[in-house]
Amino acid sequence: MKLDIDVIANVSLGAYREAVRTITLAYAKSVEGEIQTQKPPPPAKGAQVYKSEKQRRFVMAMISQGKIKVPYVRGRGSSLAGSQNLSQSYRVTLDGDEAVLYSAASYAPYVIGDAQAPIHQRRWLTAVQAARIVADRGELDQIVRKTLEGMSL
Repeated sequence: MKLDIDVIANVSLGAYREAVRTITLAYAKSVEGEIQTQKPPPPAKGAQVYKSEKQRRFVMAMISQGKIKVPYVRGRGSSLAGSQNLSQSYRVTLDGDEAVLYSAASYAPYVIGDAQAPIHQRRWLTAVQAARIVADRGELDQIVRKTLEGMSL
Protein backbone atom coordinates (compact mmCIF):
# COMPACT_ATOMS: atom_id res chain seq x y z
CA MET A 1 0.00 0.00 0.00
CA LYS A 2 1.35 3.41 -0.95
CA LEU A 3 0.48 6.36 1.23
CA ASP A 4 1.51 9.94 0.43
CA ILE A 5 1.50 12.41 3.32
CA ASP A 6 2.11 16.13 3.02
CA VAL A 7 3.55 17.62 6.19
CA ILE A 8 1.61 20.64 7.29
CA ALA A 9 3.48 23.05 9.53
CA ASN A 10 0.51 24.11 11.63
CA VAL A 11 -0.16 20.61 13.03
CA SER A 12 1.11 20.25 16.56
CA LEU A 13 3.09 17.22 17.61
CA GLY A 14 0.32 16.37 20.08
CA ALA A 15 -2.33 16.45 17.34
CA TYR A 16 -0.12 14.29 15.11
CA ARG A 17 0.40 11.72 17.90
CA GLU A 18 -3.33 11.63 18.65
CA ALA A 19 -4.08 11.08 14.95
CA VAL A 20 -1.61 8.18 14.82
CA ARG A 21 -3.20 6.60 17.90
CA THR A 22 -6.70 7.06 16.47
CA ILE A 23 -5.73 5.51 13.13
CA THR A 24 -3.87 2.64 14.78
CA LEU A 25 -6.74 1.78 17.12
CA ALA A 26 -9.36 1.99 14.37
CA TYR A 27 -7.27 -0.24 12.09
CA ALA A 28 -6.76 -2.80 14.87
CA LYS A 29 -10.51 -2.82 15.59
CA SER A 30 -11.15 -3.46 11.88
CA VAL A 31 -8.69 -6.37 11.95
CA GLU A 32 -10.39 -7.73 15.07
CA GLY A 33 -13.74 -7.50 13.23
CA GLU A 34 -12.31 -9.38 10.26
CA ILE A 35 -11.08 -12.15 12.55
CA GLN A 36 -14.46 -12.24 14.35
CA THR A 37 -16.27 -12.96 11.07
CA GLN A 38 -14.36 -16.21 10.56
CA LYS A 39 -16.48 -19.33 10.75
CA PRO A 40 -14.22 -21.94 9.18
CA PRO A 41 -15.54 -25.42 8.38
CA PRO A 42 -14.47 -28.35 10.50
CA PRO A 43 -11.17 -29.93 9.47
CA ALA A 44 -11.35 -32.54 6.76
CA LYS A 45 -11.57 -36.15 7.85
CA GLY A 46 -8.05 -37.40 8.42
CA ALA A 47 -6.64 -33.86 8.80
CA GLN A 48 -5.36 -34.59 12.30
CA VAL A 49 -1.93 -36.08 11.85
CA TYR A 50 0.00 -37.37 14.84
CA LYS A 51 3.57 -36.17 15.24
CA SER A 52 4.76 -39.60 16.27
CA GLU A 53 3.57 -43.17 16.77
CA LYS A 54 4.12 -42.65 20.51
CA GLN A 55 1.69 -39.68 20.46
CA ARG A 56 -0.92 -41.70 18.52
CA ARG A 57 -0.67 -44.63 21.00
CA PHE A 58 -1.03 -42.24 23.95
CA VAL A 59 -4.16 -40.62 22.48
CA MET A 60 -5.72 -44.00 21.70
CA ALA A 61 -4.97 -45.22 25.23
CA MET A 62 -6.59 -42.11 26.74
CA ILE A 63 -9.66 -42.61 24.56
CA SER A 64 -9.96 -46.26 25.62
CA GLN A 65 -9.62 -45.24 29.29
CA GLY A 66 -12.36 -42.63 28.85
CA LYS A 67 -10.04 -39.72 29.67
CA ILE A 68 -10.54 -38.26 26.19
CA LYS A 69 -14.08 -38.11 24.81
CA VAL A 70 -14.64 -38.42 21.07
CA PRO A 71 -16.15 -36.46 19.47
CA TYR A 72 -15.11 -33.41 21.48
CA VAL A 73 -18.00 -31.07 22.28
CA ARG A 74 -17.09 -27.38 22.67
CA GLY A 75 -17.99 -25.72 25.95
CA ARG A 76 -17.70 -28.83 28.11
CA GLY A 77 -14.04 -28.78 28.95
CA SER A 78 -12.63 -30.21 32.16
CA SER A 79 -11.81 -26.84 33.75
CA LEU A 80 -14.24 -25.07 36.06
CA ALA A 81 -15.11 -22.50 33.40
CA GLY A 82 -15.47 -25.09 30.64
CA SER A 83 -13.57 -24.76 27.40
CA GLN A 84 -12.15 -21.48 26.18
CA ASN A 85 -13.94 -19.57 23.43
CA LEU A 86 -11.59 -18.00 20.90
CA SER A 87 -14.19 -15.83 19.15
CA GLN A 88 -15.18 -14.10 22.40
CA SER A 89 -11.66 -13.66 23.74
CA TYR A 90 -10.24 -10.82 21.60
CA ARG A 91 -9.19 -7.46 23.04
CA VAL A 92 -7.42 -4.55 21.35
CA THR A 93 -5.27 -2.19 23.39
CA LEU A 94 -2.89 0.61 22.56
CA ASP A 95 0.70 0.40 23.72
CA GLY A 96 2.14 3.79 22.84
CA ASP A 97 1.56 4.15 19.10
CA GLU A 98 1.12 0.41 18.56
CA ALA A 99 -2.08 -1.57 18.78
CA VAL A 100 -1.96 -5.04 20.27
CA LEU A 101 -4.59 -7.69 19.57
CA TYR A 102 -4.85 -10.00 22.57
CA SER A 103 -6.77 -13.20 23.06
CA ALA A 104 -7.56 -14.72 26.44
CA ALA A 105 -7.70 -18.17 24.82
CA SER A 106 -4.41 -19.88 25.56
CA TYR A 107 -4.45 -21.69 22.22
CA ALA A 108 -4.91 -18.55 20.06
CA PRO A 109 -1.29 -18.49 18.79
CA TYR A 110 -1.85 -21.95 17.29
CA VAL A 111 -5.09 -20.92 15.54
CA ILE A 112 -4.64 -17.29 14.40
CA GLY A 113 -1.08 -16.48 15.44
CA ASP A 114 2.37 -16.85 13.97
CA ALA A 115 2.63 -20.38 15.40
CA GLN A 116 -0.49 -21.52 13.52
CA ALA A 117 -0.84 -25.32 13.61
CA PRO A 118 -0.96 -27.16 10.27
CA ILE A 119 -4.54 -28.33 10.91
CA HIS A 120 -5.70 -24.68 10.98
CA GLN A 121 -3.77 -23.45 7.94
CA ARG A 122 -5.97 -22.50 4.98
CA ARG A 123 -9.01 -22.70 7.30
CA TRP A 124 -8.32 -19.85 9.75
CA LEU A 125 -6.83 -16.48 8.86
CA THR A 126 -3.84 -15.41 10.88
CA ALA A 127 -3.98 -11.92 12.39
CA VAL A 128 -1.40 -10.78 9.80
CA GLN A 129 -3.55 -12.12 6.95
CA ALA A 130 -6.60 -10.36 8.38
CA ALA A 131 -4.65 -7.08 8.58
CA ARG A 132 -3.70 -7.42 4.90
CA ILE A 133 -7.32 -8.09 3.90
CA VAL A 134 -8.52 -4.99 5.76
CA ALA A 135 -5.80 -2.84 4.14
CA ASP A 136 -6.39 -4.31 0.66
CA ARG A 137 -10.11 -3.58 0.99
CA GLY A 138 -9.24 0.10 1.43
CA GLU A 139 -10.42 0.40 5.03
CA LEU A 140 -7.06 1.69 6.24
CA ASP A 141 -7.12 4.45 3.61
CA GLN A 142 -10.65 5.40 4.72
CA ILE A 143 -9.59 5.48 8.37
CA VAL A 144 -6.63 7.74 7.57
CA ARG A 145 -8.77 10.03 5.41
CA LYS A 146 -11.53 10.38 8.03
CA THR A 147 -9.03 10.98 10.82
CA LEU A 148 -7.22 13.71 8.88
CA GLU A 149 -10.52 15.33 7.89
CA GLY A 150 -11.50 15.37 11.55
CA MET A 151 -8.35 17.30 12.42
CA SER A 152 -9.81 20.40 10.70
CA LEU A 153 -6.68 21.26 8.75
